[in-house]
Amino acid sequence: MKELVCNRECTPAEPANKKRKISHKMPSLRSRMSPSGIYQFINNPTNKPSDNQILAIKQMGFEGLLHLQTDTIPGNLVYWLVSTFDPYKGCLLDGNLPILEEDIHACMGIPMGPHVVDEAPIGDKSPQFLSLLEDFKSQYEGDLIDVKVILRKLSTQIDGGDSFKRNFIVYIFSSFLGGVKGNKASLRILKSISDTSLISEYNWCNFIKKKLAEQVLSWQKEEFSEEKTVKENWFGGPIMVLVFIYLDRCVFMVRTVSRQYPTLSTWTKKAISKRIQDELKSKNSFGHGSVEGGIVINHKPLPKIELVQSSKPTIVSEQHPMPKKVIPSVLEEEDKDDRDRNNVPTSSQVNNVFVDKLVSKANNLAKAFVEYKSVASEALNKLPSSEVVCKMVADVDGIAYGFNLSQQSKSDEENEGKDNEEDHVVHTDKVVENVLRDVQENENVYSVKGKDNVEDHVVDTDKVVE
Repeated sequence: MKELVCNRECTPAEPANKKRKISHKMPSLRSRMSPSGIYQFINNPTNKPSDNQILAIKQMGFEGLLHLQTDTIPGNLVYWLVSTFDPYKGCLLDGNLPILEEDIHACMGIPMGPHVVDEAPIGDKSPQFLSLLEDFKSQYEGDLIDVKVILRKLSTQIDGGDSFKRNFIVYIFSSFLGGVKGNKASLRILKSISDTSLISEYNWCNFIKKKLAEQVLSWQKEEFSEEKTVKENWFGGPIMVLVFIYLDRCVFMVRTVSRQYPTLSTWTKKAISKRIQDELKSKNSFGHGSVEGGIVINHKPLPKIELVQSSKPTIVSEQHPMPKKVIPSVLEEEDKDDRDRNNVPTSSQVNNVFVDKLVSKANNLAKAFVEYKSVASEALNKLPSSEVVCKMVADVDGIAYGFNLSQQSKSDEENEGKDNEEDHVVHTDKVVENVLRDVQENENVYSVKGKDNVEDHVVDTDKVVE
């Protein structure tokens, strides 16, 4: 029998304990809307923004961009985001993560004002717009202005004036937050920034949301078309907005980056890279985290309401702040001969101040007892046999009645021979007395539709002051 000979060289088998390298390569996408330019402008070690430039950026309401922590686009995450984003509903993750104006404001820290950003129509020949266009172009050579040229121009305008502000807005919406596929600046936005003092009053978040939807729709039609005409389909929308919202709102496993306003201030280049690696190693794709709510933003210290017998202040919503009431000081020095006597508060004005304070305390006291009534009733229903609960409720009710009777007796004594202002105090005590009596007798007077509800008592108290 003829012996068969194999001439092929055989490679030795791999050791059993050797780990095979798993590839997590995914499609990547490039975009003209990159954070690199604005990041370099803010963090240029040799030519940092001047104090006037920083002040101008803050005046326009774009202070959040000063905290940008990355200059690159995560191409594989971007491809997935643009591929799965629903431009019609404006959401990710099959509708579980809607992209709202509030989300854009929270992640970018830019204005969400009452006015709509209005771009000039293509080919606008109106005298007002042509004047703006001519004035802006006079800084540069040629009709088509490269965004890099504008960036260099920004570095020279250290005064932070109107010209700097217009250049800044045109630049960021032509290179980072707008909808431009090429590298030329879009000047149609000049229509909304003719008056630079009103820039912070525009809803730039709504403008970004529209540009995002428009560019995603355009990209998806080209990318997934059966007759694709371009080899590499660049994306021209504000993609980093989508990146920051996804990283913040969709938590993978556990939250590794602290939440802070604006979101872009916490997601560094390193943190973004680690998050992407963690997702790809575990699931080999994106979108497997749990969706959390948006950031609650407190822009300014909120006014506080002092509550009776409570150490916890009630915070008033920032959207409806308490109006500041200007009360003349009664502690001014009285030995100044040149004081304007007309500005010194009269005894009547001073008394009114204390009447206001008493009415405020009475209102707070009434509200506190209403809350106590609800908690006490629930406690008695759930723990009817508890001696501690029953004794505590009885003690508090006794204190309430004792306080009410003592105040009534005191006010009756002071009522004799007093003027009308002191009568107001007596009526205020009666308002509190009514509320306390209703609480003690367990009458159903706290319904919203009742004639003698708590709101009515509060209104009556205000009428006393009038």
